[in-house]
Amino acid sequence: MNDLILRYYCRDEGNRMIRELLEEVKNELGIPYEVIGGTYNELKDQETYEKDFKPRAKILKKRTGKSIRELRSRSGHYFVSIPGTIAVIKNGLVEWWTLGDEDVIAFLKEVLKGGREHIIKLMGD
Repeated sequence: MNDLILRYYCRDEGNRMIRELLEEVKNELGIPYEVIGGTYNELKDQETYEKDFKPRAKILKKRTGKSIRELRSRSGHYFVSIPGTIAVIKNGLVEWWTLGDEDVIAFLKEVLKGGREHIIKLMGD
């Protein structure tokens, strides 16, 4: 049973290195991933934010130390996919996230070192 999924929200095709690291995580640790990308669509981005992140705001802030407001621009547009967000999905719910290519790359490298246990530790309450 694989209840964890890594979901990469990105604009267009996303960062090549992130996609390669996701493939490594899948091959080495058996943790699947999804890529939610394509051409930027404000309505799709808003729906993603409202459905996946906003209802989980309190628990996500507790776990990550980051407000989900960081996913939005100052003008109020929804930017879940820009510059890149990765979320840990467990049983269909976003349980942890990080934003920005550099942080996403660092997270994936830590997952490769620490395995599934690294992800579980991040989600600990």
